[in-house]
Amino acid sequence: MAGRWRRLLEEESEHQWLTLSMFALFVLFGAFAIDATEHFVGDRITKVTAQHQGGLVLDIEYHENNASYTSLVFAPGAGYHLFTEHVDDGTASVVYSPESVDLADEVNFMKTMPDGEILFSVEPNQLVGLRGNTMVTYDYGLEGEAFTVLDVAEYENQEATQRLMLTKEGNANSFRGVVGMAPTAPMSTSSGVQWHAIEAHSEGLWVGLGTHISASGADGSSPATPDPRPVLGWITWNGDEATPVLRNVQMFGSGMFHSFASSGTNLIVGGTVESLVISSDQEVQALDAPSAMVVSDLEGTAWFIGALGSTTVATYNAGVFEVHQLSRPVPVDVSDAGAQQEFIHVHGTDVNGQPIQWSIDITADGSIESGRGFLNMLFLLGGGIMLAMMGMYAVEQLRTTG
Repeated sequence: MAGRWRRLLEEESEHQWLTLSMFALFVLFGAFAIDATEHFVGDRITKVTAQHQGGLVLDIEYHENNASYTSLVFAPGAGYHLFTEHVDDGTASVVYSPESVDLADEVNFMKTMPDGEILFSVEPNQLVGLRGNTMVTYDYGLEGEAFTVLDVAEYENQEATQRLMLTKEGNANSFRGVVGMAPTAPMSTSSGVQWHAIEAHSEGLWVGLGTHISASGADGSSPATPDPRPVLGWITWNGDEATPVLRNVQMFGSGMFHSFASSGTNLIVGGTVESLVISSDQEVQALDAPSAMVVSDLEGTAWFIGALGSTTVATYNAGVFEVHQLSRPVPVDVSDAGAQQEFIHVHGTDVNGQPIQWSIDITADGSIESGRGFLNMLFLLGGGIMLAMMGMYAVEQLRTTG
């Protein structure tokens, strides 16, 4: 038997080496192809053709019913513009511009409410709402008292809509509810927290994001420069004339909480060091997802957009947290982001300080795993066929030489 195998190898050596070489090339190609699917490939730098072309998008709100959007844009030499572009017919509705009402640089924030109304603040004691081409002013003037609105959140139930505002009075900030067209008194205590965002959690319960700076050295930091710590605050207010109440504060290690998103019944908080998932029963789960912005797509997935140069992008949906390796680092220093149809659009500046739009195709998230699985199956199937053919050929030659 050994002699017959030796003669077979001598007679068929050229064919054997050719077959083995082809199989080795197949293995290498399969390895590279499978490795390529380990990287997220659904992102790209977008060539902008929208009205904000050439300008830096500071705030943007995409409309859910179509491809339109409302945006606050700055461009050198052109100034600040606030407008809505109606993509269906290619027209734009100007809200503020240097040529008409030059107030766009005074806009404090812009945010879409649950009913689709876009709210922003530009003057003290006032909110402005946009519904299509209609602009409504909500004047909360108080005699002898002025405050600036920094953020707003709403909770809708079957009976009414509750509106809670984050306001600034002098050097301090607080929360005020709205009853009819009258604001409540500000929350009496903030526990040393400087608040910068508010969102509704459930009926009568709200979540605030803030920063706490301890007394010099009290937390072990340098007495000269005490470290700020991110804070999550629970605020109770039932929509009546009572003052909102800070129920409790949760303090975290480092960094800053910067934005809200949603995923199903969960409220998502984005942070520069760690992010949070807040469940409907008020449980708080920390995620190792440092980000510059968190945004929800229209499928209910929260995307954690990393800082400029980050090599990964993370997602959270239905209790599943995933980190995807990017094929190239994040190319944008984020100013704002939003969801439009099957895309997440991220706005900001590139490494040279120029306006840029980076877009993520949310359908590529699922295709990564399915593509890798298909290649794995193809690799195993092809390799198995080649090995079987080699074995059958060897057996056939053994029989003929026997």
